[in-house]
Amino acid sequence: MKRILIVLTAIIFFYSCGNHKKKSGPLDFSNDFEGQIGWTDIPHGTLMFGNAHSGKVLSKTTPENQYSFGFHRLLKDLSTKRIKKAEISVWVNLSSANSTGSLVLAIDSAGTGLFWKGIPTKDFTTTPDKWTEMKGSILIPETVSRNGELKVYFWNSGKDPILVDDIDVSLKEASN
Repeated sequence: MKRILIVLTAIIFFYSCGNHKKKSGPLDFSNDFEGQIGWTDIPHGTLMFGNAHSGKVLSKTTPENQYSFGFHRLLKDLSTKRIKKAEISVWVNLSSANSTGSLVLAIDSAGTGLFWKGIPTKDFTTTPDKWTEMKGSILIPETVSRNGELKVYFWNSGKDPILVDDIDVSLKEASN
């Protein structure tokens, strides 16, 4: 019995010290769509139960509902320092080889676009009906107002449905 307890304690210790893939700092945000605090399903309800990448809930984008569930926060609420960079990722499942869309980082203020950058699906090797990770690193211009709202979401710009899951956002502060 003591041996089992020692072995289990060692396993737990080594696992807790291991290098985990997900970041967990104060400026790291992740959503598998099972939990929704701080995330927004705008403008339409795209969440559904299905064959998700992880868990059971995903966001289904279509020509009628082009925007996935996404992350929306004011920059000034995220940090007292300027946000200089964002590392973003998403898992997508394209319904056809012709499916097109982009993982988007946008910053808006009072209805005006301050910054927009899209990472298109065509930049990744995607196979229809198979989950594929898309990711990228985006520099945020110094000129962007801290009053702006940071948004990260998937935009389906094509004619075919695209399933979306597991959006991750990791923000980096400027040093001064």
